[in-house]
Amino acid sequence: MTDTSPQNIRPRHRPQRLVEFAHGWIRRTDPAASIRRSAPGHYSRAPAGTSLLLLLIVGVFTGLGIVRVHASTRVLEMGSEITDLTDEQARLLDQHRRLGAERAYLRHPDQIGSVARDKIGMIPMSPDLVQVIRLKESSPKAKEAGQ
Repeated sequence: MTDTSPQNIRPRHRPQRLVEFAHGWIRRTDPAASIRRSAPGHYSRAPAGTSLLLLLIVGVFTGLGIVRVHASTRVLEMGSEITDLTDEQARLLDQHRRLGAERAYLRHPDQIGSVARDKIGMIPMSPDLVQVIRLKESSPKAKEAGQ
């Protein structure tokens, strides 16, 4: 037996039904929208410091991006420099090889003889062209005078 007197009947609290759309938004004019805005975890305004925090995060990511781009640029510059130096090394090695071959050619006795005859006008030595030079013995007086 339940007492159905008006004092003992509790009113039913039915929360207002939120009409939500498929996209997840509700109308601001709906009376239930005020209930949702006052629900815990819902802010009508962003908490203080949010803009500063977002600015700090954007600044950090921007700085990281700049550092990464700078590092990539430096790597590309170093690669270009390595390529240039490798090309120069190959050129110098080729020049060294050519100069070594030219040196060997110029030091060959046939080449030396040809240059001596044609450019300097030297002739081969024959025994009859040899002149013997004898030094005279100097007197002891000349030795003393020379000192």
